[in-house]
Amino acid sequence: MEFTEAILRKLKSCPLLKEHGVTAIGFAGMDAKKRSMSILNTKGELVINEYCDGSRDMQYPFALIYHSLEIDTAGKLAAQQLIDGVAEWLVAPENLPEIDNCNVQKISRADTCTLISEDENGADFQGSFALEYYKEEF
Repeated sequence: MEFTEAILRKLKSCPLLKEHGVTAIGFAGMDAKKRSMSILNTKGELVINEYCDGSRDMQYPFALIYHSLEIDTAGKLAAQQLIDGVAEWLVAPENLPEIDNCNVQKISRADTCTLISEDENGADFQGSFALEYYKEEF
């Protein structure tokens, strides 16, 4: 099960990204010359509940990072609005990724998306999320 790949595949179908000129979507890296969105896995899988039959409720924490080229106030506000919109889209039940051998139950936000850094190349925003799923033991 590759959770990051499944989340990235689903994220690439988010209409907000194309509408706002986000041209690079990937894992753990952003292109300083493009509007880009990336996923970073933060802790690995966590067991939430374990049942007698060996099945488990699990959680996969990850971060969503957006790099905006704009560094003025209006540009940063627009970037904040975009990452918040993508976050809302990502947690909607109809947008859950499909992953083999587990039942994805939801994606939840662990915090709000915030500005984490800025320099002459742009501004970076980040939000923390968790993909929650149920896994049966075979």
